[in-house]
Amino acid sequence: MKPILRKVAVNGGQSFSVREDVLPYLYNHWHYHPEAELTLIRKGRGTRLVGDHMERFTDGDLVLLGPNLPHMWRNDADYFDAGNGLHIEAVAIHFHEHFWGDTFLQLPEMEPVRLLLKQARRGIQLHGQAKAQLSAQMEEILHAGGPQKVTMLIHLLTAIAATPEKSFLSSLGFVQEYNLQRTDKINEIYHYTFSNFTQPISIETVARAVHISPHSFCRYFKTRTSKTYFRFLSELRIGYACKLILENDMSMAQVAYSSGFNNLANFNRQFKAITGKTPLGYFKGYVGEG
Repeated sequence: MKPILRKVAVNGGQSFSVREDVLPYLYNHWHYHPEAELTLIRKGRGTRLVGDHMERFTDGDLVLLGPNLPHMWRNDADYFDAGNGLHIEAVAIHFHEHFWGDTFLQLPEMEPVRLLLKQARRGIQLHGQAKAQLSAQMEEILHAGGPQKVTMLIHLLTAIAATPEKSFLSSLGFVQEYNLQRTDKINEIYHYTFSNFTQPISIETVARAVHISPHSFCRYFKTRTSKTYFRFLSELRIGYACKLILENDMSMAQVAYSSGFNNLANFNRQFKAITGKTPLGYFKGYVGEG
């Protein structure tokens, strides 16, 4: 299955899309679209994939994505249980880079926005005070109309360009090398892994599940994602372990086994390699920040 080309609906009389979603869970497919996208997760938690970058997201997550950058917000498994009452809330703005005309971004005054949209092809995450202020501006655009709606988007993008409280997500190498026409199995691999990462997974089992020979699987995955499959699997498991550490009263051994690791020593080693901290250090750091 290729990454899905998702069509973004724009209502009549509008030049770009501003949408509010209140749903059981987010659109959970690896997809892309020609529009740039600014997404605010008001409420929700799970794992966010942008290009070759993966990390946990939670309430308040704010990300700007450039056109044709593959991405997916995958809610945690409990969101797919209809009986638990969970839901997500999100605001998303989609716009073509040239919806205001082919020459507008070439104006000298628009250079910061032009550079921002070029940088956004790697994905940009907003942080700190800037994130709170920009989120409030997005909420205002949601309810705006007429010419004010366009000028508010310009002000929003200008503010994103100016703030130092942002970081890149996907690597530059991924953006330069990624070929949308050569990712026929990635969606299947991601869905299989998200559904089974807490259980033992071997190259043979995942390769068989997506109908690729084990001999070809490792090279295939590395070519498409710029990382090994076991690195991806470890990042996913450690992200889930971070959630368990902060949300549950579990021992570290319980966290390790619940996240898919078969022994505590390997869990500690992988946790330190990926987060730069021990599991206990991660917990203490979070408590200290709180």
